Amino acid sequence: MIRLFFKSGFGLMILAAFLYSLTDIIIKSLSSLFPASEIGFIRFLFGGLILWPIISSRGTSLRGNHTWMLLLRGAAGTLSFFCLLKSIAMIPLANAMVLLYTFPLFVVLLSFLLLRETVGKAEFALIVVGLIGIYILINPSSHVFNIGYIFGLLAGCIGALAMVLIRKLRETNGPFIIYFYFCLVGGIFSFPFFVKEFRTPNLQQFLLMVSLALMLLVGQVLMNQGFKFCKASEGSVILMSEVVFTGIAGVIIFKDPVTPNFWVGASLIMGSGIGLNLMHRRSRRFRGFSKR
Repeated sequence: MIRLFFKSGFGLMILAAFLYSLTDIIIKSLSSLFPASEIGFIRFLFGGLILWPIISSRGTSLRGNHTWMLLLRGAAGTLSFFCLLKSIAMIPLANAMVLLYTFPLFVVLLSFLLLRETVGKAEFALIVVGLIGIYILINPSSHVFNIGYIFGLLAGCIGALAMVLIRKLRETNGPFIIYFYFCLVGGIFSFPFFVKEFRTPNLQQFLLMVSLALMLLVGQVLMNQGFKFCKASEGSVILMSEVVFTGIAGVIIFKDPVTPNFWVGASLIMGSGIGLNLMHRRSRRFRGFSKR
């Protein structure tokens, strides 16, 4: 039964989502004690140190293919990650995660602009629904609005760019080299801020940061393995369960408030994201049928 679980796309994706939710909790706990640069740098440092010997042992060149695109993907992923760190530190955890998962909307838009993929009327309608959900969730006219909502939205938007680039890079690069460049660019970018803003952690806090780096790496491996057993659209929908896990944790652990605006906005955003993924799956099936 356990072996079957780890050989199914659903099982691997659920496990990855659960692992990501645990990292969200750790980030939320550390964000009040340490600057984002320190949390990020330790994540990138240990991720790179672990991946380097793995890549070398496989005989893969560290240069990779389309180096400029690998660097651009690393820069986009780094900016998205730091925006997410800032967002988690400033607003309720569930809100930050919902805004991160606006990326399907932006993936469609960026695929249209950068890859010239067509956007149908139904897709456009779902994008509009998602944008309405973003406005309701953020509620810029509210007295409780703060910049953390903007950081969360930027995390989703820039993260979408990283995903579009990954789609192209996976044609000629393995997942390890793509993630290695992410750690490389992130480490270089965050190092000056790490040195300037460094705060000495105790042993428990340091181990927590190292655990964060390891869990994020394992989550990436599980996610990449899961995509071998299910389609990208299916995997993306399953990964959205991270929002559920973190939402529950936010209410129980951090006593985050859950407002009507959150429920309405989150429902519209998640619904539009799921709808876009399902439409993408259907279009792929139609294209596959037409080719036979």
